[in-house]
Amino acid sequence: MLRATLKGMAARKARLILTSLAVVLGSAFIAAALVLTASIRATVDDLSGDAYSDADVLVQPVEPENRGDRLVREGVTAETLAAIEASGDVADVSTTVTWMVNALGEDGKIVGGFAPTMAVNWGDESVEREMRDGRAPETDGEVAVSAQFVTESGLGLGDTVTAYSLATDETAYEIVGVFGYSGGRDSLSGATELAYTTAEAQRLVFGGENVYTAVAVTAAEGVSATELLATLEPAVGAEAEAITRQAYMDDINAESAEVTNLIGYFLLGFGLIAVFVSVFLIANTFSIVIAGRLKEIAMMRAIGAGRGQIIRSVLAEAGLLGAVASVVGAGIGVAAGAGLTSVVANGFLDTASTSVAVPWSAPLAAVAVGIGVTVLSALVPAVRASKIPPVEAMREAVKADKPILAATVTGLLVTLLGGTGIALGLTETFAADNTNLLAAAVGAGVVFVGVALLTAWLSKPVVALLGAVWSWSFAGRLGRLNASRNPRRTAVTAAALMIGVTLVTATATLLTSVKESLASQFESSIKAELFITGPITSSVPATFDPALMDDIRAADGVAAAVELYYDISQVDGTEQYVNATTDLEGGLDLFGGEVLEGSIAGLTEGQTVVNEWSADQLGVGVGDTVSMTFSRGTEAREFTVVGILADNEDTDGWYVDPAYTAEFYTPKPTTALVDVADGADVDAVTAAVEDVLAGEPAVSVQNHEEYLAQVTVFFDYAIIAIQLLLALAMIVAVIGVVNTLVLSVLERTRELGMLRAIGMTRGQTTRMVTVESVTIALFGALLGVGTGLLLGWIVQQALVPSGIEEFAVPTALVAAYLGAAVLVGLLAAIAPAVRASKVDILGAISYE
Repeated sequence: MLRATLKGMAARKARLILTSLAVVLGSAFIAAALVLTASIRATVDDLSGDAYSDADVLVQPVEPENRGDRLVREGVTAETLAAIEASGDVADVSTTVTWMVNALGEDGKIVGGFAPTMAVNWGDESVEREMRDGRAPETDGEVAVSAQFVTESGLGLGDTVTAYSLATDETAYEIVGVFGYSGGRDSLSGATELAYTTAEAQRLVFGGENVYTAVAVTAAEGVSATELLATLEPAVGAEAEAITRQAYMDDINAESAEVTNLIGYFLLGFGLIAVFVSVFLIANTFSIVIAGRLKEIAMMRAIGAGRGQIIRSVLAEAGLLGAVASVVGAGIGVAAGAGLTSVVANGFLDTASTSVAVPWSAPLAAVAVGIGVTVLSALVPAVRASKIPPVEAMREAVKADKPILAATVTGLLVTLLGGTGIALGLTETFAADNTNLLAAAVGAGVVFVGVALLTAWLSKPVVALLGAVWSWSFAGRLGRLNASRNPRRTAVTAAALMIGVTLVTATATLLTSVKESLASQFESSIKAELFITGPITSSVPATFDPALMDDIRAADGVAAAVELYYDISQVDGTEQYVNATTDLEGGLDLFGGEVLEGSIAGLTEGQTVVNEWSADQLGVGVGDTVSMTFSRGTEAREFTVVGILADNEDTDGWYVDPAYTAEFYTPKPTTALVDVADGADVDAVTAAVEDVLAGEPAVSVQNHEEYLAQVTVFFDYAIIAIQLLLALAMIVAVIGVVNTLVLSVLERTRELGMLRAIGMTRGQTTRMVTVESVTIALFGALLGVGTGLLLGWIVQQALVPSGIEEFAVPTALVAAYLGAAVLVGLLAAIAPAVRASKVDILGAISYE
């Protein structure tokens, strides 16, 4: 039986190659994801290894737990630095001053996006910087910039750059040098840097205090890092901490590992989706192959082969196929992971070299999954083959497909079960909101499985409907009949395509619904037509001079204008958003807010207003007292709650008098709302406000559409990223359609010969196979779109309490998916159609 199995595999090379492609792709994606994750981590670790390479101990401030306090830099004091330098165990000391700033490019806009812009003091040893052109800054009015900054800003040596931090106003600096980094890099992980004198860096980062971000200490000769650490710990005091450089590196590497692990899990998830899709393809392939080998299997049974031998024969073929394909896929995945590491490292980390790491789990997991999936997929066809009665099989080479009643009933029951879970979740049957959401999500997943089981039953009416479009021709009618003649096979082939389309449609629907909900909220509740704000990706929140608000309010066509400040503060020991404005009543009106209790009129020092959810979180009401510590504040302040606001995404948080904004993380306003007077021209008002803000290039005036586009840009990126990654599953699905058609053509060799013999032309044969292919692909896409829209709606409904109240269909994307399905069908039909049109007529009809 083993020899027969091997000879049978050797005689069907084309079928083996088509089947193995799905396993190769799935295994390759898993190996690539694991290699890419490990390699990025190794590359980041190596980059981090350059930091403070000559230091033995680092002294840095104790990091506060509150996020707002972490944004406001604390430093190592000059007294602590003097104590360190006075130690006899210290050979050398290097100081670092660094934090985020904003810098304006040649166009007057803030430079950079997701990667930050950093101010540093020239000469620190946190990284190795190499001067490429010019010189180091010598006065407070000079700056050296990274090569990446030159590229992004359009400024260069001799030009003037304007920069500022939250602690300083905009200041102009002359660019006297351009530097890079070790290994020929232009940036550090895409970030840009501006290097100042130490005094000017301290002004930008610490408001001029003589303190430092970190102090790198080198031990004297004969003193170990541990001994130096023991010496320095008493000297640094309670506000700072001394750690060995190795401990520092371990912390940095642990932080980077968290990010790279998330990337790895994300990619691995899509790899498993591709593997899941390949299950359909492999199972379908073995079913078709076994259907075409009924006579051969019957002969084996007739000469004495038992059912167990038949099963073992098919599983051995599957195991051998899976082993070879998964080994090839693992090799391709390792190579792809290494290549992607170079792309990611150069594109996002800007490294001159990469560190490729191949963990043992990468090839092992790829091979294990490949073999396991292939064998499990072949198990059902193997059992089915073992049940073939020898006499019946020898009488008929092609056996009709089995009834689909069992799969249909099972699918209906599973779908009903999932629908019950959805209904319980959406009607908030359970006490906990998370439980309701979980019930709806699990129910949606179960419905997805149920629909997959129902594809065979759904294929008949849907394929008949699709076939009516091209049944005007003889070849079209035959193609439609071929697609519907074997519903089980059509369903499994279409299901592979359905999975990918379902996932991208559901994701796009949910994200589009989120965007539409935000837009609807803006249109229904926010009265203001214009927004003054900066880019949301800037390193430091863009701010503007609050004194300009009077000029904005005085501009022609402006009915009202309100500025907003914000901070991340400690309120009764919890981290909370605290806001301030000079006109709380006006701001609440423009935001569409509502007062539930108390009063917000005339808010004064020592008083606060809060939204209902935040008040409930802390268990306070009108008349109660809370303690607040602002980001830049040095002491806690007591406030009395005088009003409760209805929960509103735009007005949630705590509100205090603007007198406290000097202690906020952002001492200047970051946003302003402008209400245009009735009858005034919005474009004219926009131009007038822009004139007032001419000296504030960090912010711009935006209408609703522009502001929403900026706020929701992350959703657009998410849709694109998910679609690109799920393209792999679509590729596997295409292979499935090709595989099914090729094997179907081989199975119908005599039928095709008879059709050619009675007058069907090659062109008609090609069109027949093409119609069959497009019908199957379009059926899978329609099923995927319908299921995806359903799942997207379910999740959206479950998130209604979170503010996602609008259900929106991504019409353009749905149309693109259906168009892509037609293209998939056309491409998948090329090889099978050519093969079918070239069938040898005499050889085909003499098949028996």
